[in-house]
Amino acid sequence: MTFAVLYSLALLLQLGAFLWKLRDLLRDPRDPRLGAITLALLFVACGFNFAIPPVYSAVAAATGVPNLSTLAVYASIVLCTASLQVFSVNLARSRDEAVPAGRALVLGTGAALAVLVALFCVAPVHDEPHVLDFDSHYSGEPVVVGFLAVYLGAYSLGLIRSALVCLRIRPHAADPWLRRGVSLVPVGVVFGLGYSLLKAVAVAATWLGGDLAPVSDVAAPVSATVGASVMAVGYVLPSVPRLRRHARARRQLRPLLRALRPLAPELAQNTRLASAEYRWLIATDDLLRVLRPHLAPEAAALAEEHADRQGLEGDERAAAVEAARIAAALRAHRAGSSPGNGSAMIREESGMDGQDVALWQVPDQDPGRDLAEELRWLCLIGEAFHRPHPLVRAVLDDPRRAEKNPAS
Repeated sequence: MTFAVLYSLALLLQLGAFLWKLRDLLRDPRDPRLGAITLALLFVACGFNFAIPPVYSAVAAATGVPNLSTLAVYASIVLCTASLQVFSVNLARSRDEAVPAGRALVLGTGAALAVLVALFCVAPVHDEPHVLDFDSHYSGEPVVVGFLAVYLGAYSLGLIRSALVCLRIRPHAADPWLRRGVSLVPVGVVFGLGYSLLKAVAVAATWLGGDLAPVSDVAAPVSATVGASVMAVGYVLPSVPRLRRHARARRQLRPLLRALRPLAPELAQNTRLASAEYRWLIATDDLLRVLRPHLAPEAAALAEEHADRQGLEGDERAAAVEAARIAAALRAHRAGSSPGNGSAMIREESGMDGQDVALWQVPDQDPGRDLAEELRWLCLIGEAFHRPHPLVRAVLDDPRRAEKNPAS
């Protein structure tokens, strides 16, 4: 029962990591690194699935092959570590160099799997199911020792290669979440290699006349489970900034996009190839351009005046002023007036945070366009607009704005 719970929890963790990476892969299906790491997480999830005792027994009963799940578990882990090696090769080499190296890895993995299947078929392991003690029970059989040697060798090689690549990347990782991720993977590798070492020691003890079954049947699987779980977390951690960015955009930017949508509903339907938060950013940018004829210079002047009166500074001031301009322009649009001359795009007059350069003036294809910074500012503006900020209320309620724009 203990291993049923342990393996089930590990399976859920691996599936969660797999689904998270799958989202990234669907956005960029041509990236071999994403493909490799996604497959690695899927294969290790399959391994834990077949290792769950009730599943192990069900496979044996359904197929009539008592220990078929052991072969399925070990084949899944070999495929996992092979995928990790493909990931490592594509991370460390150019595309031209990675393709032949990846092809060689695929061929080597195919050969290792063929040997595993052949040894399993001829090994005397077909008497009865050994859900948790397969290795210790049959470790006195030479064919099984060869079977385990191929499996543990392929598994260990893949882990070592993954750890070396992560250690090579770590000193150059500027993003703290990427640095944490590539730091965790080698920790998981240590536990994984501990599994291989414990298995090897237990097999050697059997041939020397000893009995270390608890080491093989309990300590080693626990070490492997911990290692796989730590590595899964390590591979997912670099995605945390994107998760936080998405959550912030959903909370702060989408209300602004909903308010702008009536300007031109068709512009809100843009490509789905980009991530959701950047689709919202692009749609918001497009709709703000449609809003340009309704931008009143008077609203900007009033916003600056109220910002001075409220003592606003820095990012809060810049975002609140922009939100007030947008709110006033939307009110003018709903009233059917066009008080602006259409020459001033939002943020192009004064910039944000004291900078004179507005990101919206940079062409989309320009490598200098920083979408992350653009998204950050639009989220600040969206929050000030949706809350709304006291400055926004002050500008909308200011009688001088109404006097200058009777239609509003």
